[in-house]
Amino acid sequence: MRSLIVLGAVGAGLVLAMRADEAGPGSDVPRGIRNNNPGNLENNGIAWQGLSDRQTDSRFYQFENPVWGIRALARTLKTYRDRYGLETAREIISRWAPPFENNTDSYARAVAGALGVDPDTHITDSQENRLRLVKAIIRHENGAQPYPDDLIAEGIERAYA
Repeated sequence: MRSLIVLGAVGAGLVLAMRADEAGPGSDVPRGIRNNNPGNLENNGIAWQGLSDRQTDSRFYQFENPVWGIRALARTLKTYRDRYGLETAREIISRWAPPFENNTDSYARAVAGALGVDPDTHITDSQENRLRLVKAIIRHENGAQPYPDDLIAEGIERAYA
């Protein structure tokens, strides 16, 4: 039986992790959750804060705990807005999950639905929308969103610090 264990508090949130002996490759725990990288950011050489000393996944970053993976996800979204002017679910997801390996339209519609907007509607940059956007991406990337709001908020806060 697979089980989550509470490792401790990080800021205002709990850090959840799978026992290493239960959540290795081949586990039914989604890769992004196993890697503490719920946005499934591909390893492209960026020296993110909070990276695990051991990078055993050949494609995706592995973080020390989920708050750092959430920070990287939120930081990437901040860059999309600030540097590239991406402000709709369709624009954001088209860059996040390009169509050559994803059903980008379906992904954008799912994210927009979680925000209560059309995929081509401008998304205002509010704390509430940041939280909802990050949660929607985590859910779509992993098939589940297991983290409490305060943990996600802590990761977002670190991204904007």
